[in-house]
Amino acid sequence: MKRRYLLTILILFLSVVALSAQDNGGPQYKSLLSRDSILIGDQIEWRIPVRISEGEDYYIERPDEPVAPGVETIKGFHIDTISFKRGQLEVEGRMTLTVFDSGSFFLPPVIVHIERADGSVDTLFYDGPIIDVNTIQIDTATFVPFDIKGQIKYPVTFSEILLWIGIALVVALIIWFIVRAVKRGREGRSFFGRPIVKDPPHIVALRSLEKIRGQKLWQNNRHKQFYTAVTDTLRVYISDRYHIAAMEQTSNEMFEELKDKEIDPSLMERLRELFTTADFVKFAKYTPSIGDNENAIPTAVRFVNSTFLQEIEKEKEE
Repeated sequence: MKRRYLLTILILFLSVVALSAQDNGGPQYKSLLSRDSILIGDQIEWRIPVRISEGEDYYIERPDEPVAPGVETIKGFHIDTISFKRGQLEVEGRMTLTVFDSGSFFLPPVIVHIERADGSVDTLFYDGPIIDVNTIQIDTATFVPFDIKGQIKYPVTFSEILLWIGIALVVALIIWFIVRAVKRGREGRSFFGRPIVKDPPHIVALRSLEKIRGQKLWQNNRHKQFYTAVTDTLRVYISDRYHIAAMEQTSNEMFEELKDKEIDPSLMERLRELFTTADFVKFAKYTPSIGDNENAIPTAVRFVNSTFLQEIEKEKEE
């Protein structure tokens, strides 16, 4: 507070010095404010106008910042050219200020040096204006405090709902497609309801065995893959032909269920030998002979063809 009073006294002292200079013949000028007064926190522009003739030069001493106690600078000191007419140049030094307290604030004087065409220098003294800052008066007699308002809730628009409706329809459509595909698959039909024509079990098995033959697995020492492919093909065929869970059963369990299927005993014996060799290869790292390898697919093909023909004759008899 004391500092503020001291600065105010200093400004008044400088003003007295300026007036003394005017009395002694020194020129005196005034700087301007863009408004007479402001409210707390408003911005105001301080202007220092200078006019010189062609061939003359000028220098404005930059005001210190802050320019006065309680006065804040928004935009620092800068010079703008106003006009240049008939050999006369008009410029303005400008600063944008604000104040966050009420009262009167004295701005300091500004000194401008003008260098004339003949080389002489004139010193111009600009009085500092006074910023009057007002506050908003509150009528305490009728003032009624209100509680903080709650969050404003805007109504939901149709465009917002439309997005969620679209998402729901897409999800429902995907679910419908999945349910329909599963249901049709269990019924043996395509997605559009057409019956799915499956190849007979013996055709599927013979095609698979022929494909295994062309892969030449055992010829490349891939015995395990070879015997696994042959026996899996036979298990699928047996499952489809005799409706037993051959894929989930051990070899012994599968042959127990095949006992009452009226299969030729010699054919069953050769099939058992094939599965025994396959089990040794898969689980005991057994290396079969070339004869075993060469007879594996023919044995499987013979079993498929024989049981298929046996089934046809049985159907004819019925």
